Amino acid sequence: MPKLLVAVASNIHRGVFKELLDKDGSFEYTLVGSYKEAKQELLKMRYEFAVVDKSLKDAPNGEIIALLNKHNIAPLVYIKSLDEDFFEVFEGAQIVDYILHQNHYNAFVAMKKLQRLQANKQISVLVVNDSHIYSLYLKQNLKLHRFKVISASSNEEALEKLELHPSVELMIIDNSEPYVDALGLIEVSRKYKTSGEMKILTLANEANSYETAKYLNAGADDYLVKQFSRNEFYVRIYKNI
Repeated sequence: MPKLLVAVASNIHRGVFKELLDKDGSFEYTLVGSYKEAKQELLKMRYEFAVVDKSLKDAPNGEIIALLNKHNIAPLVYIKSLDEDFFEVFEGAQIVDYILHQNHYNAFVAMKKLQRLQANKQISVLVVNDSHIYSLYLKQNLKLHRFKVISASSNEEALEKLELHPSVELMIIDNSEPYVDALGLIEVSRKYKTSGEMKILTLANEANSYETAKYLNAGADDYLVKQFSRNEFYVRIYKNI
């Protein structure tokens, strides 16, 4: 059973979490209300998931996020508002998602996101990109949301991986790479897998309507223009699974 650490300041909020977690029964959990308590728990046990307040009484500036990242945990974070300063400060932090902290019933939102992360463990995504660095970037972001990730660096390898892993539900193709013929790969893939069986997302260097139309007409389901934000990336992923 996956282990979950919940660090939220409000006693009422922790109570709501306890009720939801007991009812769900999918997580072994620990509830704490401070940075100090969270730090102590992290020394005792290895956690897979975390839901935390960005601002705790003894750590008001998001120190809890750095602490969790140090323990290789990417948390769901409660924040009072989303603004440019927040994203600038935490740009390099590993954070699964943000939840606006409007009332105690946002614990329901966090539970839905945790259940989604659990479900993602059963979903395979194939990343086709011949750039090791960029492929690693895509894989890291997908693994942050617990997807099973398979990679390929050419059309031939991608088709081999599809044959080896018939459960792949989403293929992400970077059409700007020299050793990846996105159009050809889409056309061949669609002979074996329909859009209902596997979604295809293409990555483009620019919003060229002629180019993107070619890929969509060949059987791609969606496209994403570089340089995209991490949030936009996840929106497209969830739109297509």
